[in-house]
Amino acid sequence: MANAGTASDVTFYWYDYETFGTDKKRDRPAQFGGFRTDANFRRKSKDLLIYCSPADDYLPHPEACLLTGITPLMCLTEGEPEAVFANKIYKEFKEPNSIVLGYNNLKFDDEVSRFMFWRNLINPYDREYGEGRARMDMFTVIKALYAFKPDTLNWPHKDNGSVSMKLEELTKVNGLVHDHAHDALSDARATALLAKKIKDTEPKFWEYAVSLSNKENVQKLLDSQTALLVVADYSIPATKNLRLLFPILKSGKEYLCWDLTADPTELPQLKDSDLEARTNLTAEEREAGKNPLPFVSISANKYPFIVKASPFYRNEFEQMFSLNRTELAERTKFLKEMDKGFVGNLYLKLNEIRRERFEGTQPKDEDVETALYSGGFVSDQDRRVLDELRAMNEFELSEKSLTKDYQYKGMDKLIRRFISRNYPEAMTEQDSADWYLYKSQHLIRGANGSRTFEEYFKLLDELADRPNVNMELIEELREYGEGLQEDLQ
Repeated sequence: MANAGTASDVTFYWYDYETFGTDKKRDRPAQFGGFRTDANFRRKSKDLLIYCSPADDYLPHPEACLLTGITPLMCLTEGEPEAVFANKIYKEFKEPNSIVLGYNNLKFDDEVSRFMFWRNLINPYDREYGEGRARMDMFTVIKALYAFKPDTLNWPHKDNGSVSMKLEELTKVNGLVHDHAHDALSDARATALLAKKIKDTEPKFWEYAVSLSNKENVQKLLDSQTALLVVADYSIPATKNLRLLFPILKSGKEYLCWDLTADPTELPQLKDSDLEARTNLTAEEREAGKNPLPFVSISANKYPFIVKASPFYRNEFEQMFSLNRTELAERTKFLKEMDKGFVGNLYLKLNEIRRERFEGTQPKDEDVETALYSGGFVSDQDRRVLDELRAMNEFELSEKSLTKDYQYKGMDKLIRRFISRNYPEAMTEQDSADWYLYKSQHLIRGANGSRTFEEYFKLLDELADRPNVNMELIEELREYGEGLQEDLQ
C-alpha cells in the first residue's frame, strides 16, 4: 500500500448509535456514544454518552428495545429532546479537521444522522466536507484488510465456515475489550481499539485507508485509467469481497465502471433495449437467468476502498477472477480506446432508466420528513433562514417562522413539526390541532409507512411467546404504547 501519511492536526471522532428500529428514514435514535482521538489514538475529548427522548408521534420497534435494553421510558427519564440531542452530535461532527467514523456507519449511522439533522432543521450534509472534514467506515476497512492483509487479525467464522465480520465477534477473537455490545459508547470504543490494532500491526495499510477519506485521492485513482480492485458494498466470498473494475466515464463525483470479469467487446453492441432489459434487475429476474449489465457506479465521496490492481494481480487474484494478466491487459486496453461519445450517450440513457425505475418505486405521498433525497435541494436562502431560526428561543422561533417565505415545498410543515415535537409549550392553537391529526394519521392509520398501534401490540404479543424473553421489558413497552394510545382517544 502507498504511504499517504497522516496530517498532525487531524482528529478521529469515533461514534455509534443505538436506535429504536432499523428504518433509517422513520426510526428514531435512542442513544449516541462518541469520543475524539488524535491520529495516534490519544484521547482528545471526554466520552459523550447521551439519550434521546422519544416524541409522542412515534412507536419503537419492540425487538430493537429487547436487543439493546434501551426503552422509551428510560430515554424519557435520562434523555433530551431530539433537537438538543441532534445539536450536540452536530457540534462534534462539525469540528474542523475531523474524520468521523464508526462501524458500518456509511450505510446506517450516517443515514440516521442525515435524517435526524433534516428533521431538526440542521444542514444534513455540511458536516461531511469542508475545513478538513471527512468520513471513513471501519467495516469497509475490515473488508479490505481481509482481502489484502488477512494475517493482521484473527477471523471469527460462522457455522457455515465463512468469515464473520461482526464487530463483537472480531473484538472477542482478537482479545480486545468490548464490554457491552449494542451499547453505543462501548461499540465506539471497540471500533477504535480495532483500528489501533490495525495501525500498530500494519501502519502503511492504515495510513492508506485514512488517505482514502480524502475524495481527491479517490478521484485520482479513478482517473488513472487503469484496472482497479474495489471493495464491494455487498458480500462476494469467492473474490474476498473485491470487484475488478475499470472506470469508463466520470460525471462529477460519480464514476461509471465496467466489471472486467465481463468481456467488454459486447459494450459497443449494446442497444437501448438491452439497457432497458438488463438494468436494475430484481433478485427474481437474476434467478430466472437474466444477465445484469456489468456496470458498477462508484461515488468518490462515499469512502470506496480502491487500489490499483497491477501490484496485486497475480496468482491468487488471477484464480479468484478467472482472468490472467494478459487477458486483463487486453480488456483494459479495449476500454481505454472506446469512443467517449458513445460511452457518454450510454451513461445518459442508463441514468434515465435508473431514474424512472427509482421514481416508480417511491411512495407517491412521501412525507417531507422522509423526503430528504426525493424532495429536491434546500436553497441557500432557505438554509440561511433555518440557521437564523435555530438560533432563536422556541417562542421566538414559533412566532418568527410563521412570517417567513420558503422556496422549499413543505418547509413550513417541517418547521411546525419540529416545534411540536421538541417544544410543545411553544405550539400555536393551530399547531396543536395539526399535531393531533398528524399523530392520528401515522400511529393509527400508518401514514407514510409509520408503525401503528396495531402493529406495535402485535409485535409485543409475538415476542412475549418467545422462550426466555424479558417479560418485564415487554410489559414496560406495552404500558408505554397504551399511554400514547390513550392520548389520542
